[in-house]
Order: sequence, then C-alpha cells, then structure tokens
Amino acid sequence: MKNKIIILLILSIFMLGFYLYKLHSLAIESNEIFEVRCTKVNPPLISYKNAFLKYADYINDPTDAKLDDLDNFMEEYVGGMRSYVKEENEWLYLNDNYINGWDFKLIEPNYMKEVAGYQQEMYKGYRDEALRMIEFVDGQRQNNEFSEMFNDARERREKYENLYFETFDKAVAIKDWRKLFGRLPVPEGCTEENMNIPDTSGSIKWEEPTVVPEEVDPEIIS
Repeated sequence: MKNKIIILLILSIFMLGFYLYKLHSLAIESNEIFEVRCTKVNPPLISYKNAFLKYADYINDPTDAKLDDLDNFMEEYVGGMRSYVKEENEWLYLNDNYINGWDFKLIEPNYMKEVAGYQQEMYKGYRDEALRMIEFVDGQRQNNEFSEMFNDARERREKYENLYFETFDKAVAIKDWRKLFGRLPVPEGCTEENMNIPDTSGSIKWEEPTVVPEEVDPEIIS
C-alpha cells in the first residue's frame, strides 16, 4: 500500500511538472508567433494604411503640393496591400497550426482558447478586406459583387474584433495561477514603430463636397 502511494505521488509530480512545462512552452511559441506578426505582417499593413491617410489628407484639404504627393498613392496603397495579404496568409497558417495543436487544445485554459479563436477570425476579416480590394483593382470583381463581398469581410472583421477585445479584457481580469507560467517580455522584434497600426476610420471629413478621383472609392478603402 505504501509503495502504491509513493508511485502515485511520483506520477502526480511528474504530470504536474509536464503540465507546467507545456504551459510555458506554449507561451514561448505564442511569443515567437507574435514577433513574426510585428516584423513581417505589420510593416506592409502600416504602409498601406499610411498611404490611405495621405490620400485622406488631400481630400480633406486639396492643394497642388499635396497633389504631388499623391503621384504614387495607388502604387503604395495596392503594393502594400498585396504584400500584407501575402504575409497575413502565412501568419494565419502559422497561428492556425498553433491554436489547433493538441497541446494548445488540451492544456491552455478555455478563456485563452476563446480569445485565440476570435483573434484568428478577426485577422481573417482584415485579410479578406484587403483581398477583395486587390481583386477589384485587378478587375476580378464587378462593382456589385465586390461591394457585397467587401462588406461581408468588413462585417466579419468588426464582429470578431469586438468579440476579441471584449473576451481579452475579461481574460485579463481572471485570477488564474497558471498565468504565472505564461508571462514573458514583449519580443525584441516588436517595437513601437511596427506595433502602432494607423487608425484610418473617420479620416476623411465629408462636411463639404469634395472632388474624389474616379479610380478610388474612399467609402470602401481604409
């Protein structure tokens, strides 16, 4: 009887040690995936968002000087968007393998699984918005078809964005001892420069009529 108790105790300690090890390993892997996002995905995303802001600045206050700055607008905007979609696809594939791994599903707390799922769908929405725009510019979608598909992507992005941040805030407030084994510093590759995504919502002011170049519809790009 005494030997059985000792064996059970040893097994329990081993299982607990393995569980804590996997918790920390998952945190390290997540941190590495986050760094990939900072260094690979965010730069082209920031680039095409900044191109849109340049365009919005001209629409809000058109001048000849600002018009000169718009010469390369479409090249910067669409080129950055193409690069972003390529990098986003690779990141989504990487992150999908992570959140669908046996260890993540078995070991991570349920609230973390929920946050990760919403985050994945949110970024798919961002990717699909950009993809629809590229298809439209390339002539692969007609106006009606494009508008429907683009609006669908935007609605999905907004839906999961709200769910993600709401669930994330709730997860942060949860007191859980397991969080001690998942705390890691921000990756070195994640800097202020590549983590701040420009906010383009409401960047164009419509109080007064403005002349909008025909090749770009500001209602659908952001």
